[in-house]
Amino acid sequence: MTLGRAATRRRWVFLVVPLVLAALAAVAASDIHDRLSYGGFIARDAESNRAAIAVRERIGRGGADVIAIYRNPRHTVGETVFRRAVEGSLASVPKGTIVSTMSYWSRELPLLASKDRHATAVLIMLAGADDTSRTASYHRLRPALRAAGFRIQYTGPIALVDGVAERGLADVNRARLIALPLVFALLLLIFRNLLAALLPVVIGGLSISITLGVLVLLNDVVEISAITLSLVTALGLALGVDAALFVVGRFREELAGRDSVSDAVSTACATAGRTVFFSGATMSGIALGFLLFPVGILRSIGVAAAIVITVSAVLSVTALPAALALLGPRLIARRLRPPRWKRAAGGEGPWARLAGAVMARPGHYTIGVLLTLLVLTAPFAHITLGFPDQRTLPADAPARLASEALQRDFALGGLDAVQVVVTVPHRLDTRTGQRTLTAWGNELIHLPGAGAGLIAATSQHSAVIYLTHDGSAEDPATRTLVQRIRALHPPDGGQVLVGGLSAMAQDTLQMLGRRLPWVLLSIAAFTYVLLLTTLRSVVLPAKALLVNALSIGASFGALVWIFQDGHLTWLVGAGRTGYIDVTQPVTMLILLIGLSTDYELLLLSRIREQYDATGDNAVAVSTGLQRSAPMITASAAVVLVVSAIFTTNGVILVKELSMGVFIAVALDASLVRALLVPAVMRMLGRANWWLPGTRKPRSQASGTSGGLVS
Repeated sequence: MTLGRAATRRRWVFLVVPLVLAALAAVAASDIHDRLSYGGFIARDAESNRAAIAVRERIGRGGADVIAIYRNPRHTVGETVFRRAVEGSLASVPKGTIVSTMSYWSRELPLLASKDRHATAVLIMLAGADDTSRTASYHRLRPALRAAGFRIQYTGPIALVDGVAERGLADVNRARLIALPLVFALLLLIFRNLLAALLPVVIGGLSISITLGVLVLLNDVVEISAITLSLVTALGLALGVDAALFVVGRFREELAGRDSVSDAVSTACATAGRTVFFSGATMSGIALGFLLFPVGILRSIGVAAAIVITVSAVLSVTALPAALALLGPRLIARRLRPPRWKRAAGGEGPWARLAGAVMARPGHYTIGVLLTLLVLTAPFAHITLGFPDQRTLPADAPARLASEALQRDFALGGLDAVQVVVTVPHRLDTRTGQRTLTAWGNELIHLPGAGAGLIAATSQHSAVIYLTHDGSAEDPATRTLVQRIRALHPPDGGQVLVGGLSAMAQDTLQMLGRRLPWVLLSIAAFTYVLLLTTLRSVVLPAKALLVNALSIGASFGALVWIFQDGHLTWLVGAGRTGYIDVTQPVTMLILLIGLSTDYELLLLSRIREQYDATGDNAVAVSTGLQRSAPMITASAAVVLVVSAIFTTNGVILVKELSMGVFIAVALDASLVRALLVPAVMRMLGRANWWLPGTRKPRSQASGTSGGLVS
């Protein structure tokens, strides 16, 4: 209550400070798109990443940050006019933009000419120490490449990442413009009061603005990926509005029963505000679990999520109570007519009837919900994980069209060729070195599943070879090929490094397999301790973790069924991918643990409050469900609206994550919190509240049941 009283007494300070911070943050983040990172998709010590570094540092050419495809319908690559046009175009690029190029004419490389010979692919290594600086070089390269009569397309790792960032940012801005008025309309329907509906939207907007400013300040310390802007915007809108919604709802409930605005603010802060704060602390701690993974983009997601969640929670217990104290009765005055069911039933609505049904037959509801969740989880058993490629982009994206043209028109194949960097003890400009490389290369191309090999470039002791294969990078046959190459004995005294999309996926998967159990163990311990502290029960935190696992598993299964297997893809505006991004399950797992714990805490805190007042488990569960379910449902509705809007994002990574959140929250609010949790708590009875060394609630000790509070 202390914070609530302070916000009431110094309301203008509590209001002005966040507004000033948001304004300063908006100025600092005005050029945030140019400051953020475009890399961090692979662990730095992964073999596939070391292979890419070896190409750049040991050989200095033969890599492909960008592949430029020159196409002319009238001339072929064998004509002088074709060669002059391409080489003249490359010569016009500003100095310091390109490190090296490799074309059809470099060493008469037939794989770099299209099958109809009307196009050629030029492999370009860009200047820059990291992906961010190489992306800046790419931005200088594109307007400089011109060739009269030629169509130029761009693909390659840098072109794809830039396309993802560009499309993602454009769709985020569009989603924000759509989401804000829709969320406001939804809150207006929930609160039936203009000011009450506006406050959570303002808190969500302030959360996003301040978070972006903080990310700009942290960018020099922690690598912040441009892709995280979608996450910050979605979480800021969803969780910022959610946190404020609970506090505003509790304030209106308290103010309706008393005359003192100050007392209503204090009680709202001590109850809903306390829950929101602990929920925010729990979710932030869970999000920081991403820092345990040595992958830049995962760490970036963790930092960004933790900041926006923390900012939302802090604003909800500081600036929001000050606004409540300032507006007071106007938040419930001139409200629209109450819903028809409330007018007809005298306040006993559907949640009261649902609570009664669950309390009457808890076993039936438990079995029914568990079977439903297990059926939804089943597709997760055949999940295929892969590394993001051109399919991450929409079908009409230029970089994706170029990638598909490369795969369709060139014998070299697409971007999923296996990259092999081999180092031999003898110099490659000697006969011994050449014989060693040739002998080992013959072993390489005769491996089962291997196609043609292209020696892209050599240095004194190293060579980079691109190996084609049938199928895509995530196919089991391709993964087996990568494993066979890695198992192939290197030249005596030499070294072999294997890279490419399939190798990246395998390296990431192995890293996650090593780290994930420890991350989950630490998150589970952290969540358990926080819930134990908040709920004062040994049993409820364990139940919360088990229930969360069920709902998250069901959302994973549904995601595989939709995106990987290709069911209902028309509904989400995507095509069948055939795989799920290798980092997506981890990202979803940690975020959904946080969201599920949030709803669990909001429900159980209200049940705990009722149990402390009555000492009767059945009454506490029933009354807690009645009083918290409307706000939890409203909160879930906000998240569903926001995630549905972000599902329209053209980038498949954002689309999958948004759809996963949508499914998880829908299941959580409808089946888990409304049915499964109350049913299980009804069956557990007084065991729910077991905590060694504690006394029974006063009303229970005195033998009173407390009665059902409506």
